[in-house]
Amino acid sequence: MSLVAAQQPAIDDAHHTGPEALFDLSEANYAMADARPMDILAKALDAASQPIISTSFSAYSAVLLHMVQAVRPGTPVVWCDTGFNTAATYRFVDQLVERLDLNLKVFHPALSAAHLQARYKGIPEIGTAEHAEFTKIVKLEPFTRAFSELKPDLWINGIRREETEFRKSQDIFTWDAPRATTKVAPCFHCTTMNLVDYLLEHKLPSEVEYNDPTKAAEHLECGLHT
Repeated sequence: MSLVAAQQPAIDDAHHTGPEALFDLSEANYAMADARPMDILAKALDAASQPIISTSFSAYSAVLLHMVQAVRPGTPVVWCDTGFNTAATYRFVDQLVERLDLNLKVFHPALSAAHLQARYKGIPEIGTAEHAEFTKIVKLEPFTRAFSELKPDLWINGIRREETEFRKSQDIFTWDAPRATTKVAPCFHCTTMNLVDYLLEHKLPSEVEYNDPTKAAEHLECGLHT
């Protein structure tokens, strides 16, 4: 199948400038508005010397991981393991690492899940100061550490326009100023059904028991992209 992107919204130049971007991001977004994810990925990787792909190993993660392995095998795969994943998710990780021969780089929180559960008496309630601190410990700090160690010039990620209100304001190519890194979301315009079709076509597994302790619902952000 060809995952063809839908027409993009008007470009906000504020999202696409940066002195160290790999190329003109605004121009690339315009030129590749209707491009296939594989073509978007190829353009980005052609310009990158130190790319990474981040993954949560959630339901449709195998799609982008499979694409990246097809274009540039061995690209470092960054996974921030919160320690609160389901047993099914950990089995899924092992299955995909073996199946796709992933170059997995795992980053853990400085504190164990048992320590955090004792500290907060479980997972803190969404919207509280405790939950914000919890999110920083289990996800944001390990992710920052990953960037510090790997120093990527390209961050391949799986965000999609339809997922959250915030993501509707993003684009295929963006500049992450705090991390001084070009970001690319090859599947930005894809629908959930596009991803399901890709999984079926390539006989890839899915993991439906995934749970993110830093998010109350799928339509909310955890802080990595905001």
